[in-house]
Amino acid sequence: MGLLAGILAGTLGIGGGVILVPSMVYLLHYDQHLAQGTSLFILLLPLGLGGLRQYWKDGSVDVRAGILCATGFLLGGYLGAKIAVPMASNLLRACFGAFLVFSAIMLWRKPTPREKTGPFRQDDSRASVRQSAAILGTSGACGVGAGMVGISGGVLLVPLLGLLFGFSQHRAQGTSLLALLPPTGLLAFLTYWKAGYVNWHTGVLLVPGVFVGGILGGILASRLNPRRMRQVFAVMMFLLGVWQVFSAWRR
Repeated sequence: MGLLAGILAGTLGIGGGVILVPSMVYLLHYDQHLAQGTSLFILLLPLGLGGLRQYWKDGSVDVRAGILCATGFLLGGYLGAKIAVPMASNLLRACFGAFLVFSAIMLWRKPTPREKTGPFRQDDSRASVRQSAAILGTSGACGVGAGMVGISGGVLLVPLLGLLFGFSQHRAQGTSLLALLPPTGLLAFLTYWKAGYVNWHTGVLLVPGVFVGGILGGILASRLNPRRMRQVFAVMMFLLGVWQVFSAWRR
């Protein structure tokens, strides 16, 4: 499970929680809250470092945008976790499924970006400030959704960086991995942990696979067609999201 999640994280720059959470629910029979809290524990560690290294070598990382996104993830994730912990498990599972469906649609419809050098222009400081605020606000909103469902905000951030700010696919993925390098889910994790929704044993066992998979995914990303890669994963996410929603209401 950890290896598969790591490969997807490194290949698409989205974090492995989107695979880990439903895997823990359906394969390990964890409660939705427990799966999400355990997923957030794994995200505390810099497991995307191996994948980020490859993007950095290719020049596909925007450091300034990455710092802004990390800040937005940290604050937004805390708010999302505070909303999620008191929710009923079935309702939370339905929210997770809806989040996946929306994210899949965003990934599928991403247009070809207008530029490939990142959103910041040195010749217009006011425009740069506005763009910085927009990226911070966008990542904060992604963080709220991610904190609610116990995954990283990269699954939404990657397509939004392309749709709203003109990032190329690989630059968006590399920047997302940079944003996920610090423990941006710390406040969200502490909220789940205080409520007793973390399985430390499972979290520790998943860590090696996620780390190794991240390295493999980063290597694969530079060799695969980014459009086809994005669309295949979008279909997988959409089907998984629909399954989550229907399974939640059947119980």
